[in-house]
Amino acid sequence: MANGQMKTFGGLLMRILGVLLVVVGVLGALASLTQGNVVGVVLGVGFVAGGAVLLKRSGRAGRPGAVASTR
Repeated sequence: MANGQMKTFGGLLMRILGVLLVVVGVLGALASLTQGNVVGVVLGVGFVAGGAVLLKRSGRAGRPGAVASTR
């Protein structure tokens, strides 16, 4: 079982990686779009989606004291 400090570090690491993936994905998609490279655009969108998933999973959901989802 991980202690609270490791959970905090893991969440921070996931947040940093998520932001980096989103930034790299957006820049890659825009650069590929200007060159007309469809594969690069698809990869860029994939990076953005992966970064968004990491950012979502790094949130406070499931932790004690977190606000419950309305769904």
